[in-house]
Amino acid sequence: MTESYDQPLVAMDALAVRYRDERLEFGVAVRENAPHAGVEAIPGVLLLSGEHGAGPVLRAMRTKAGIPDDDVRLTRQLGWFDGTMRDPRSATISLASLVFLRAEARDGQLRWHPLDSVPHLPFDHAQIVEAARVRLGEVVWRDWAVTRALLGEKFTSGMALALGAALDAEPFDRPNFRRWLEGTGVVRVTTNTTGVKIRGRTTVWEWKD
Repeated sequence: MTESYDQPLVAMDALAVRYRDERLEFGVAVRENAPHAGVEAIPGVLLLSGEHGAGPVLRAMRTKAGIPDDDVRLTRQLGWFDGTMRDPRSATISLASLVFLRAEARDGQLRWHPLDSVPHLPFDHAQIVEAARVRLGEVVWRDWAVTRALLGEKFTSGMALALGAALDAEPFDRPNFRRWLEGTGVVRVTTNTTGVKIRGRTTVWEWKD
């Protein structure tokens, strides 16, 4: 006797995050279809047969947020969310990813909100945003590709310290931050037009390629 099972649907949710003017933000788009039509939500799509990797994440950004593939700089898997009541249509598991856009990317249909002030969101999207904040705090001084995507190609010590504070993730050696950051080997201090290195929170850094 063969048993039958109701298989849950798999959704791919793409949470765009950025750090601008020393403020962490996340992007949502207005849903066009029921349920929750007309409501801001994290862009997402159902996984199609044969899709894998970043493919469905890019499709979610492209079709639900108006962000072309070339404007996506980096993606990172966030986790899976399987609340039994997360979607009124059917049992659905969400595989969520963080999406980092290029500095010159347009907003498309994205609306930005502070990461520490989450408005009411449908499904379990507020839980996904909170998980994103925790994950960023865990990786900001470890996954340098993420750090670079947030801070940009050049940044000041003040910007970096403010980013850590926003994520409750102080650098490993905050009292000697400049020395510690130089010691990572991933960035170097830039010089001004006179060739003099600027010290303190205004020190400007660039990434070593």
